[in-house]
Amino acid sequence: MDFTGPVFLFLFLPALLCVYWMCHPAVRTTVLLGASLFFYAWNEGRYVLLLCLAIALNYLLILSMDRCQMASRRLAALFATITANLLFLFSFKYPVLLQWFTSNLGINPSVLAPVHLPLGISFFIFQAIAYAVDVYRRKHAALANPLKFSLFLSLFPKISAGPIIRYEEVESSLACPKIDMDECAYGAKRFIIGMGKKLLIADTLAKTSDQIFAINAGELTAPLAWLGIICYTLQLYFDFAGYSDMAIGLGRMLGFSFRENFDYPYTAKSITEFWRRWHLSLSTWFRDYLYTPLLYSLMTEKVRQKIALGRYRTNYRSMFCIIVVFTLCGWWHGATWNYVVWGLLHGIILALESWKLNKVLKKAPFFLSHAYALCLIMFCWVFFRCQSLSDALSFIKAMSGFASGHGQVYSVPLYLNSELLLVLGIAILSAVPSTRLLRERFLRLLPALSRGWSVAAFEAGALTVVFLLCLLSVASSTYKPFIYFRF
Repeated sequence: MDFTGPVFLFLFLPALLCVYWMCHPAVRTTVLLGASLFFYAWNEGRYVLLLCLAIALNYLLILSMDRCQMASRRLAALFATITANLLFLFSFKYPVLLQWFTSNLGINPSVLAPVHLPLGISFFIFQAIAYAVDVYRRKHAALANPLKFSLFLSLFPKISAGPIIRYEEVESSLACPKIDMDECAYGAKRFIIGMGKKLLIADTLAKTSDQIFAINAGELTAPLAWLGIICYTLQLYFDFAGYSDMAIGLGRMLGFSFRENFDYPYTAKSITEFWRRWHLSLSTWFRDYLYTPLLYSLMTEKVRQKIALGRYRTNYRSMFCIIVVFTLCGWWHGATWNYVVWGLLHGIILALESWKLNKVLKKAPFFLSHAYALCLIMFCWVFFRCQSLSDALSFIKAMSGFASGHGQVYSVPLYLNSELLLVLGIAILSAVPSTRLLRERFLRLLPALSRGWSVAAFEAGALTVVFLLCLLSVASSTYKPFIYFRF
């Protein structure tokens, strides 16, 4: 049951909203928890028991940790909680490691059945770890109500691919979900915008990028390789940002306010700025729960005092931590070398920018720094998109013009049709704050209409058109899951 599927759009969501809005606020948590577990069971079958087991284990471990008074026992309980969560994650996401351990125990790894990756396991495990660390740091007390804790981890709008929410963001909503019609209207708007990003932009671009990346890299010309990575760069953004918009919209309709996950990342003028705009819930998670503790563990007391006084400068410790964290970020996406290299490249570039390069980029003209960032982003996306490290290196060779392809069989005109040109234009305009600027210009040009019904009617009409086009796309095309479902 996908957010863009007919079962979700015409059965699950309308039925849930009717029951949820009509029921007493005291039972909304129970209704939403039941709907979330039903949603997960529909998609994953018996693996909903794994989700329930993870919820129960985290609830008991974190609650017992919060009740510990001795610092050593609290630390031991935190260590046990994090270890249990990582074992969950590693057992399903990294079966290669599991096979290595079993082979060292004398078990033949060939007898192990293929490991299924449960939907959203990375996201709810990371959310549980963040919650445990925050309780340990006494940012808030542990939730004693098991139903509210279960809903916190299993809330269906974000269970599949985030965003990774923090407890303080939804604390008041968990206590008493409130329905506001203005919030519901905004949520519906964000949901439709997210559908448009996914079905009308990302899936259209995916047709071309998938076809180009399926070609043997030795037969690609440089222009065709660049067209492929440009399409994938925009496809990945609109696919994931579309899901985030839909999750945020669903949350608003249910009385929950999730943080924004994207902030026009392709307008960045450096890789540092890119990561301040891209997948914010994950990048801030790595910053708060991995980078900062790792950096502080390597620091002397003198260096910590300098940080407190604001006199700390980037040194080899922070550069090392940046590289380690982003290498692990790449490994989180997948236990293959192409993902590890993707993370390592970002880590090295970020380390260099934090050391000296950012000062140079700030002085450079906008178009140069922006071109620098976009070229590096697309270069790194090649490793993210390709199935192996050798495929990525071959594709980069084609981008550089050193491949053997001369365009006899595959050429740009075969793929650059009118539909793709239209969608590319819309995607480029939508990847920058152009729609917001156009709306502001429209309101300035028509001040008389800005207070009337015409602006609202124009937006409603545009959203209706987008929604109808999305329904046509659902009816006429095959199902294409969100990219981040496999992470």
